[in-house]
Amino acid sequence: MRQSILNRRKFLGTALAAAATTIASRTAAETPFLVGEKQVLALSDGHFNMPAGMFLGTPASLRNKLGNPVQIAANTYAYRADNRTFLFDAGAGKSDFITKAFPTASKLPEDLGAAGIVPQDVTDIVITHMHPDHIGGLALGNRFAFPNARIHIAAAEWNFWNAKGFETTAPDAMRPMVAAVQHISNTIENNVALHSGSVDFGDGVSVIPAPGHTPGHTAIVLDGGRERLVLVGDLTVHEEVHFANPEYGWALDIDGDEAVMSRKRLLDMMSADGLIMGAAHVSSPGLGRVERNGDGFRFLPL
Repeated sequence: MRQSILNRRKFLGTALAAAATTIASRTAAETPFLVGEKQVLALSDGHFNMPAGMFLGTPASLRNKLGNPVQIAANTYAYRADNRTFLFDAGAGKSDFITKAFPTASKLPEDLGAAGIVPQDVTDIVITHMHPDHIGGLALGNRFAFPNARIHIAAAEWNFWNAKGFETTAPDAMRPMVAAVQHISNTIENNVALHSGSVDFGDGVSVIPAPGHTPGHTAIVLDGGRERLVLVGDLTVHEEVHFANPEYGWALDIDGDEAVMSRKRLLDMMSADGLIMGAAHVSSPGLGRVERNGDGFRFLPL
């Protein structure tokens, strides 16, 4: 059943309050892996603990299996080309909005440092969507954190979050998040390059639309020659939920029906073509392949 946008946003307030009670943090070292001929780094931004009730439509048996709260990973990826260093999403950062709600996140700078990547090295940052746990790391207070980088964001995504008056017209529970996103937008806007549809950024990196979770939610594709990697952002949240049952919802989806359509389309594509999947919130490092399993799918970790 379709959940109304208003109900989803009201749920967000409860989710953020519950997430503020998260347990002790962990970090994961950077993990290099090959996509065909190209080396990619899987990085960790820590993890989040989210209320089990955010997985909409799930039966009590599955929620009991997941526990409450449910620990979900916070994965990010980087790729070095000859003269470019790509970062795919930028982690949660250390704003008050993030650190109060999610004290177990914001570990990405440590993993970047361990990988030998300093902020000045990054030339391109490709964003799947503009939720704060994916763009918060772009800003250090009022300063852009990656001074030499161009930030690639879907125009539909940027325009949604930065619509005039949205900070006051959004439902009450959503307004702190909108304010956080707009603060980051104001900090980075001079470094943003907007795109629409499927776009090739060169060096094997491209994007394809995957809307629903947010209006401009985007999947990132890296062509390694013999293999391809698809970074799916929040298309799936937890390997025990959205593969076997792609029609189950997620409380933070702006359009639940469209999110399900995008999820099924991309999971089907990855299973049919044997692609590598990288997922922001599947257990670290979030890498695996997808295979058909009855009416759903199965995630096979690399």
